[in-house]
Amino acid sequence: MDAQEIERTLTDPQMPDLLPADEGWVLPHYDGLSIANLAATVAALFDSDLPGALPALPRALWADWMPGLRRIVLVILDAMGYRMLQRMWAAGEGQPFLDLSEAGRLVPLTSVFPSTTDAALVSVSTGRPPAEHGWLAYNLYLRELGLAANAIVLSPIWTRKTDQLVGWGLDPASLIPVPSLAEGLSSAGVRCGGVYHAGFHGTGFSRMLYKGVTMQRPHILPSDLWVHLRLLLAQTRGSRAFLTAYWSGIDTLAHAYGPHSDLCDAEFHTVSHLLSRQFLRSLPAADREGTLLLITADHGQIEIPPELVLTADQNPELSQHLMVPIMGESRSAFVYPRPGRAAAIRDYLAARFPDWFVVLDSVKALEAGLMGQPVADETYARAGELLVLPRGARALERTRPSMPSVGRHGG
Repeated sequence: MDAQEIERTLTDPQMPDLLPADEGWVLPHYDGLSIANLAATVAALFDSDLPGALPALPRALWADWMPGLRRIVLVILDAMGYRMLQRMWAAGEGQPFLDLSEAGRLVPLTSVFPSTTDAALVSVSTGRPPAEHGWLAYNLYLRELGLAANAIVLSPIWTRKTDQLVGWGLDPASLIPVPSLAEGLSSAGVRCGGVYHAGFHGTGFSRMLYKGVTMQRPHILPSDLWVHLRLLLAQTRGSRAFLTAYWSGIDTLAHAYGPHSDLCDAEFHTVSHLLSRQFLRSLPAADREGTLLLITADHGQIEIPPELVLTADQNPELSQHLMVPIMGESRSAFVYPRPGRAAAIRDYLAARFPDWFVVLDSVKALEAGLMGQPVADETYARAGELLVLPRGARALERTRPSMPSVGRHGG
C-alpha cells in the first residue's frame, strides 16, 4: 500500500447513518490506520503484544523492519499533520522529512476523535481509543468530582493553575484505567525513556501519560530536545529500548497565528533544521544500527475566522438551555442541556445558524464507534447528551479565550 492508496482508503465515506456521506467527513480508522494503532505496532516490532489494545498497522507496512531491530524512537510533533507536510514539500521546504519518507515509508493515518492533543496522546501511549480510555478532550465534565476541568493542567476550567485537582487529592494514575505501552514493554525487558518539556515534567498529566517510562529527560527548547534524544540513544546502546519525544511548538504557533501563517511555518523550518543537524547528521553509526525512527503528528489544525465562531456565554439564547458550560473542543463540542432542553438547542442552532453544525445524539455517536470501542462508563458521562460538530471552518466554544485562537483542532 502506498501513501496515495492509503489516503483514498482514509477518505472513503464512513458511518452514513451518522454523518452525511457527501460532506467529506474523514473518520478515524481504528481498525488499523490511525495513530491509536501505533502502540500495538511498536509492541509487535519488538515481537511482543499489547493485550486489549487496538490492532497494529497492516503488517505489510512494517514487517520488513523487524530483522535486527533493537530500538524504536517515536517522535510526536504536535499539529504537524499530513496536509502540512504536503504543503511544505510543495513549497520546496522540509527536505529532511522528505528524505526520510523516501528512504523509509510515508503512511497517512487518521487521528482519533476528538482529534485533540490529550485524547490523541493517551491513545498513542495506551493503544486504546478515546471511548475506552475516557480522556476525551481539552475540557471535560468529571462526574466523579462534579466539576468542569481542563484535562491537561488538571485544574477547574476557571483557573490556569496546574494540578489543582491533584492538590485536592486526585490520583493522576487513576484517571487512565488501562495499562500503557511502556508498562507492557518494560515487563518484556524493553527499556523505556522519553524527552518531554520541562514545564510538564512531573505534572499530573505527565504522570498519567508516561506510566512505565523510567528514563525521563526534561528539555526546554526544541534544540535540546534532539540533543537529549541523542543522549538517550547513547545511554541505551546495546539494549532493547523504546524512546519517545514530544514537541508542541508548531501547535502553539498554529493556535496563535494560524496553521498557514509565516510564523507557524517558521517553527516548521526550525524543527526541520534541528532534526537534520542535531539528530540525523549527529548520530554515530553505533546508535543508528538497529534503530527505527517513527515520526507522527497527533492531529492537524484548521483556521477559523472569528466571525464564524459561536460563543455560548455571549449568546444567552443558547446558554439559557445549558446545565453545565460547553465542554469538549470548539470543533467537537459536548453539550449538556438542562432537562428537556435538548430539542430547544437543536432548534435554535438550526434556525439561527443554518448549515453551521451537525448535531448528534452523543450515545448514538459513541455506539456507532466514532470514539472507538468499547465504551467506558465514564465516557458516556463525559461526552454530554449532544455532540455538536461544525461544518467547514466554523466553531462552537464555551467562552472567548483571553488570547484569540486562530487555528483550531480539526474535530
